[in-house]
Amino acid sequence: MQSINPFRAPGRWLRGNTHTHTTVSDGRLSVADRFAAYREAGYDFLVLTDHGRVSDVSAYTDRDFLAISGSELHPANPYGGDLYHLVAIDIHEPIEVAGRHPNEVIAAVHAQGGHVVMCHPYWCGHTMIDLMPLEGCFAVEVYNDTCAGIGKSTSEVHWDDLLDRKGPILGIACDDAHGTEHDCFHGWVMVKSPDLSLPNVLNALLSGAFYSTTGPTIEDLDLVWDEVPGPDGTPRRVRKVVVRSSPARSIVFKAQRSRGRRCLPPAGELLEQAEWVLSGGESYVRVEVTDEHGRTAWSNPFFLQ
Repeated sequence: MQSINPFRAPGRWLRGNTHTHTTVSDGRLSVADRFAAYREAGYDFLVLTDHGRVSDVSAYTDRDFLAISGSELHPANPYGGDLYHLVAIDIHEPIEVAGRHPNEVIAAVHAQGGHVVMCHPYWCGHTMIDLMPLEGCFAVEVYNDTCAGIGKSTSEVHWDDLLDRKGPILGIACDDAHGTEHDCFHGWVMVKSPDLSLPNVLNALLSGAFYSTTGPTIEDLDLVWDEVPGPDGTPRRVRKVVVRSSPARSIVFKAQRSRGRRCLPPAGELLEQAEWVLSGGESYVRVEVTDEHGRTAWSNPFFLQ
């Protein structure tokens, strides 16, 4: 089961972006201007992930904003696909990737105390042949805003395939900001943390105490026991997923393969809550909320087996 249900955890909601570039690599803003822009946009934390570079970001942290260092790494792919794009969060020294297997690169991130996210697999053209061998990634980017430029912003199928074939992995929405408008402030995580300290924010990310969104709000989500009438009319005990959200044109419960349910409102109306009774064969279940503008929020899965 999901390690921490953020909707039942103490703390406060913090808005953050985990994939960001500056003029240190191929972004259009300086480090100082990039942090200032996200602070002014109402974010609580930002991870700086320039390609192959690591910057000292300590000067940009204060009581109201957390700056986190990181890097985007590109090891070669020995399985036939294009280069990997891996975001390393909370590392402080550059990591050489030339001549190293991607799992050696991931291990080098871990050796610094860092954490790895698989980046935009749809944009990369990656399939499960490329993704299955990777070991030690805690999350995959389910949404990447800069990839919207070619219409490949979402990697939901890759996420579900990983959940089905490989096991528990979390889903992150991010900007991958390079510019100043088209790929900024459109995809983010809402993290439930006791405070804005680096250890607690990272712990919330690693334990799944967050949801991802491009706009909608998930107000509440839980996995509960209930009684429903059985085929013969006698009560039977079941588990169900219950969600409340900002107004939505659809709420979808997704599990492995053919399992799941889409909930739609009556014509001309919007949904603000939905539930789904589990059959018992689900290995995980996650929720997607889509609003009337086509924007989506993704919960992390409840891991059931």
